[in-house]
Amino acid sequence: MGGLSFRLPEELVITLSYQWPWRELQIRQLACLLSPALPSPPAIIVHGPQGSGKSSVLTALLTAYNEPTTADSRNGRDKELYMNAHPGARQGGLLPYAIVKCAECITARHLLCKIVAVVIIGACASASFPDEDARRIWAEDTRAKAKCDHISSLPGVLGDVLNSVGCEKFVLVMDGIDSLREGGQMLLAALGRLGELVPSICVVFVMKASPRPLLLQVAGIPHVHFPPYSRNQAISILTASQPSELPGLPSKTSMRIYPPFISTVYDSLIGPTASTIPVFRSACEKLWPRFVAPITNNEKPPGFNPRAQWDFSRLLVRNRALFQHQGEEVLVHHIIADETPTLTTNVSTSTSSIPFSGSRSKSSSPFPSLPYLPTLILTSAFLAAHIPPRLDTIFFSKFSSSSLSARNKRAHHRRRLKVLSQAQAQEQDLDTPEAAAASSKSPSTKRRKSKHTKITKSALSSALASSSSSGNAGAGFINPRPFPLERLLAIYRAIDPNPNTTSATSKPIADTIYPELATLQRLRLLVPASSAGGADGAEKWCLNASVAVSSSSTGPSEWIAEMARGIGIEVGEYLAGGLD
Repeated sequence: MGGLSFRLPEELVITLSYQWPWRELQIRQLACLLSPALPSPPAIIVHGPQGSGKSSVLTALLTAYNEPTTADSRNGRDKELYMNAHPGARQGGLLPYAIVKCAECITARHLLCKIVAVVIIGACASASFPDEDARRIWAEDTRAKAKCDHISSLPGVLGDVLNSVGCEKFVLVMDGIDSLREGGQMLLAALGRLGELVPSICVVFVMKASPRPLLLQVAGIPHVHFPPYSRNQAISILTASQPSELPGLPSKTSMRIYPPFISTVYDSLIGPTASTIPVFRSACEKLWPRFVAPITNNEKPPGFNPRAQWDFSRLLVRNRALFQHQGEEVLVHHIIADETPTLTTNVSTSTSSIPFSGSRSKSSSPFPSLPYLPTLILTSAFLAAHIPPRLDTIFFSKFSSSSLSARNKRAHHRRRLKVLSQAQAQEQDLDTPEAAAASSKSPSTKRRKSKHTKITKSALSSALASSSSSGNAGAGFINPRPFPLERLLAIYRAIDPNPNTTSATSKPIADTIYPELATLQRLRLLVPASSAGGADGAEKWCLNASVAVSSSSTGPSEWIAEMARGIGIEVGEYLAGGLD
């Protein structure tokens, strides 16, 4: 025991207690339960409210166990053992671990694939290989063999992965296990038995809510509770940190005013709203420069005493509105950052010499912009919601996209809808009195028009309901249709302007799309329309992009088309009327 190169739990408690105050008891419990030198239970439950530091403390503890020490650098190389399956690799890490963000997993199958992927990454990072090529080859071979489609095959897959690298102990952290969207109690109980079926795995379940008795249907599971920070604890945490330095503010004045300022912010804004430590720290950082603005601006304190100075009482009376409705604004998380009028003026002035163009005028749109992957997924959802499924082969099939027949079909479909659009415009022109008088004076024209195919208003409305008017992408769309998830993934692959050609080293499509899809669901841009239960691809989703542009006259179709144009996708190429 004395020759092993690891730090004792007592040393970790002292080290981490400075970083995470008021969590010494929880750090001591986790350090003993997860010590590399001691056997760990098959499952551990860590619970506490949001912002209590449970995930951060657990991650810091696991990271500290894997940091190299002096003893490890001195004789650790002599103690490395060759592994059975891969003779070129050696066991290098003290306590390999992997963290799964359950909130990013939409379906149960996605969760299982995520577990296998992170375990492979953690085992590969903890093992020592002769070179990086051997590490890459092992990771590719293991990823190609490890397939898990059901919870019953998960223990066997994880056991083979860990045995191939000779891993004797592996910590699997299921962060936010109570945020699972599928599976329910049966999946939770099956994951709780994972540590019993694979002896080298210790599963740590992290949840926000207090667990009910026998949550995993197994008795004797240790629980570690992270209580919320009290008022004195929260104030002491922020008081220990120094306030930001401001020009014109002496350090002595700052240290004298900052502690009562923190207490006032907590009593007026944080305490009544039950906010967390990060929100508390963010509010103090935003309000502190505005609170001491009279000092930094060299303003005179109120009163007739020429030697009077600004103290906390005078600043509190001067900024009492800062702790009321003005301070409440800093507690609200805004997705879109408010742009100052000065910035807008500068931008408009700098671009005044540039010739006017449609894309330039749309660049100053007040609508939010998303990153590349969410924009691509939202564009795929927009096309899936507005294009009938019978046209998927014509527009999105890569097998027939280069053939002459496919191009002819697409051109015929667009020409047909373009003719219908022109016929509707002509019918609207005939409704005017001038056009009616002109048509009555020329009967030959009327006879010539009667030779063409008669287009009724019902045909126009049915055709134009799935198309857009010329120059306005998506203006004719009224009610988007629900679409299955598998159709969204197929359209995503078809319209991706930058597809990944190296399929051997690329991540699975589930790890690429599902986290971004979960983000769009949290933003209420995509909402599930139904729950299929067994089949993942049969679950239907609905487009809800109007939530982002509900306060403007511009529709969601224009917003999505503008974002899609920014990543190189022209929505008009897939919609009738977009190509003239």
